[in-house]
Amino acid sequence: MKVAVTGRPGVGKTTLCLRVFEELSNKIKIGGFITREVREGGRRIGFKVVDLRSGESFWLARKGSGKVMVGSYVVMLDEFEGYISRNFNELHGDLIIIDEVGPMELKSRVFVRKVEELITSQSNLFFTIHYKSRHPLLERIRREFEVYEITLENRNRLADEIIRKIEGVLP
Repeated sequence: MKVAVTGRPGVGKTTLCLRVFEELSNKIKIGGFITREVREGGRRIGFKVVDLRSGESFWLARKGSGKVMVGSYVVMLDEFEGYISRNFNELHGDLIIIDEVGPMELKSRVFVRKVEELITSQSNLFFTIHYKSRHPLLERIRREFEVYEITLENRNRLADEIIRKIEGVLP
């Protein structure tokens, strides 16, 4: 099973991933990560990656300037690639959740290679993907996955539908 969700920023993609994780983690083995927005004083200052199994978190990107930029955010490639190198070889289980395959994550060649390996594996995959980006990896996901668009109107129903779909392919 290969499912992806896309939608505008703030519509609930990460919340949907957390709901899938919370509903199913006591029934099946789930690996992967979510990306959380970090705010200070009501303003977004960056994004942290949170490992679903360990709870380990680290900066993916934060406001500032640096070598690798996406908009006004500097991507913390060393931290992100360190996490990917340490954890992606261990990613196995009944379901792998990746939130998100987007412009910041796609700055990492290590991440791109590891996601390509996952796509060709027999793993059950649930990804969130960037709404607009036309990166070749995102185009491949759009072709090879069942892709849903999440909206404010359908997000609760969509979560239930995706949970049922995942439960339907598990032993």
